[in-house]
Amino acid sequence: MKKLTRALPILLLPALVLVASAARDHDDDCHDAIELDEAKVFIEFNSTDEDFGIHFFWDGVAWDKMKVDGPLGRTVLRVKASRNLAAQGLTEGFFESDEPSVADLSMEEFLERFPEGTYEFEGRTLDHRELEGETEFTHTLPAPPANLYPGGGAEVDSMSPLVASFDAVTEDLFGDPLVPEQYEVVLETENEILRVFSIILEGDVEHPSVTVPPEFLEPDLEYKLEVIVQEEGGNRTIAETEFTTF
Repeated sequence: MKKLTRALPILLLPALVLVASAARDHDDDCHDAIELDEAKVFIEFNSTDEDFGIHFFWDGVAWDKMKVDGPLGRTVLRVKASRNLAAQGLTEGFFESDEPSVADLSMEEFLERFPEGTYEFEGRTLDHRELEGETEFTHTLPAPPANLYPGGGAEVDSMSPLVASFDAVTEDLFGDPLVPEQYEVVLETENEILRVFSIILEGDVEHPSVTVPPEFLEPDLEYKLEVIVQEEGGNRTIAETEFTTF
């Protein structure tokens, strides 16, 4: 019996080593952070309505909590799912701030409120792994597109294709040279149901225009033409106008 007792720790040692090694491997897996597919912070400025706001967007594997830290290390956004939603998990997050007018909050005050720099996203997956991402947020805003057509109360023939156009944007809001990443052109009207026509254009086109088929147009309706200019960091400037059809 004494020999068996002395041999027991020796026999258990390999098993203990294997268990400890497996535990370390499990801990290493748990601490390997998963990168978000997308993480964005951007400004949207409506030059027609003269208002602006900040947007937060992220996308990735299922998570139950997420926070965003600004460049000063302070948390600016925190989201936590609970109960059945926490069990199900979320994969996307999109938050849009209030959009005060420039009469209520100046552009300078707004930009001071949200400083440039790295914004870090930190969350937790449903299996308790770290989920992270980051983005560089800047104050670069495209200048608004000018000479939107049709606009200014124009009337257009609903039976013919409509060529909507505007001047290319070549500088930012402060007069520095800029080549947009893209333009988004949107036409919409509401006649019992909301109808939307949308198309993306490359940002380096010299004479941006879009042909809208007559099938989208109806007579005696008011339409809104919206042009969204986006720079490479994601910040957007919007210009709008309205026209009618006959």
